[in-house]
Amino acid sequence: MIPNITKGDKPVGLMKYLVGPGRANEHTDPHLVGGSPLIMAWHDDVQLNEEAAVSIAREIDLNRRAFGVEADAKHIWHCSLSIPYQEREVTDQEWADIASKFMDEMDFTEAGAKAACQWVAVHHGRSTKGNDHIHIMASTIRGDGTKWADGNDFARAQKVARGIEKDFNLIQLGNHSERWLQQGEITRDSTREPTRFALERTVRACAVAAESEAQFVRQLRRAKLLVHPRFAAGTDSVVTGYSVAERPPKGMRPLWFGGGKLAQDLTLPSLRTRWPDTPEFAQEASDEWMAAKRHRRIVHPDAPGAALDEETARRLAGELKEVRRRLVTIAPDDHQSWAHAAREASGVFAAWSHATEDGQGPLGRTARVLARSAHRSGVKITTPLEAPLRTSGTTAFLLAGTRAPSPMAQALIMNQMLRMTQAFYEMHQTNKELRETQLINDAFEQHLAVVAGPLPEVEAPVPARATSHAGPARERGALRETQGPTTTARPYVEHTRDEHGMEL
Repeated sequence: MIPNITKGDKPVGLMKYLVGPGRANEHTDPHLVGGSPLIMAWHDDVQLNEEAAVSIAREIDLNRRAFGVEADAKHIWHCSLSIPYQEREVTDQEWADIASKFMDEMDFTEAGAKAACQWVAVHHGRSTKGNDHIHIMASTIRGDGTKWADGNDFARAQKVARGIEKDFNLIQLGNHSERWLQQGEITRDSTREPTRFALERTVRACAVAAESEAQFVRQLRRAKLLVHPRFAAGTDSVVTGYSVAERPPKGMRPLWFGGGKLAQDLTLPSLRTRWPDTPEFAQEASDEWMAAKRHRRIVHPDAPGAALDEETARRLAGELKEVRRRLVTIAPDDHQSWAHAAREASGVFAAWSHATEDGQGPLGRTARVLARSAHRSGVKITTPLEAPLRTSGTTAFLLAGTRAPSPMAQALIMNQMLRMTQAFYEMHQTNKELRETQLINDAFEQHLAVVAGPLPEVEAPVPARATSHAGPARERGALRETQGPTTTARPYVEHTRDEHGMEL
C-alpha cells in the first residue's frame, strides 16, 4: 500500500474533484467509506454530487473558519492509499476499517489524546493503472483550534501503511519493490500477458543461465530480444546499464524497458555480482554490447546446446541439491544471501517457463512469486554471489535444451525445486511475512502441482553437480512440460530442521 500526500488550501475544489469524473473518467462510483462521525451521519448513503461535495468541504473547513486561521495556509491534507492491481479485491468495509486505522495512527481522530480533525475517505475503485485506491481529505486544524503536527508525515504514513499491510493481509510493499504496470502496458495487447512480465521472465532466465556478462548479452539476443546498452556520460565504452524490448510487429515501435524497470535485482550493477570481473571478461562483454547496439552478429558464440536427458538431469539435480543444502543454513535475516538465492531459483523456473510455455503458465507464475524475495525494498544486491548458491548449469540447460525432456528428467529437476521453494516458504514464515508465505503456498497448490502432479516418483539418489552450458537459439515453446491435473495438497514433506527452523 502506497500513501501519496499533498497539501493545499482549497477544500471545495479538492472535494469536487474527488466526487467528479476524474481526469480520465476513471471515477466510476465515488462514495464515502469513512470519515468524521458527523459527516458520515449526514452523507454516508447520499449520492456524492457537486452539492454534497461543497457541503462536505465546508464541514471539513469549519474549524479553520471558526478559529480564524488564514485561508491561504496549507490547512488541507490529502492522501491517497493505493494497492497494486494484482492485489486481491478489498471490500468497502475493509477500506472503511483501513481508513479509520490509518487516521487513528496518524493522530487525526479522537483515538488520540488531542482534539480530533475533520476528515473523509472517498473510494473510487481502480485507477487507470488498475490500482484500487481511496482518497483521504482532512483538515489540519483540530476541534480546539490547535494544529495537527505535519512534521515528517510522509515517513509516518509509510510506517502506518506497513502495519496495515500486515493487519489486512495485503501485499507487503515495504519488503518488496515490484513495479506496477502503466496504463499503456495494460492496453497495448489485452490478449496476452503484459510485455514487462514476459521480458522480466526472459531476462531473469538469461541472467541466471549466464556465466559471464558477455554470455548474458548473447543469451538475450538468442532469446530474440532487442538489446541496447547504456553508457556512462561522455564515453561509449563504459556500459552502466541496459534496456531490452521484444521485436514488435511490423509498423509498431518497440516498447523498451531498462533492467531496473523490470525488477530491482535485474539492474546491471546487481547482475554483475554474479559474474567474474577481469579485464578479459570486461573486454568480451564490451564486444557483445557494441555488437548488440549496432545490430551486428554475436562476436563470441557459445557451444551448441544438448538434450536434457535423464543422465544430464541427474547431474543438474545434484547441482540444485547442493544449492538447497547451502540455502537452509542461511539465517532468515540475511537478506543479501536470500536475495541472491531467490534470483537463482526464480531464474530456474523462468528458464523452464521460457522453454515450455508460450505465455505465463504455472512455471512463469512461480518464477514471479519467488522473484519477489529477490527485490526487497531498500535491499540492493551488492555482495558477490557465493558459488554454492549458483544454478547456472541447470538454468542454462533448461533455457537451451534442443528437445523435450523425458518425464523422469523433469521429475528430477522438479523434486529439488520443490524442496528449494519450501525453504523460501519457511524463511518468510520465520520472518512473519504472512503475505509472502501465502503467495508461495498458493504457488505450490495452484501452479507447481499442475506440473509436478503427473510426473513420476523420484527414488534414485542424485549424483554430483553439473557444469554450466549455453546453447543456440530455438523457437520459444519448442519444449513442453508434462501436463496433468491440479492436486490440492502441497507437494512436499516435512524434514529435519536447523536452529532457524529451516529444512536440512
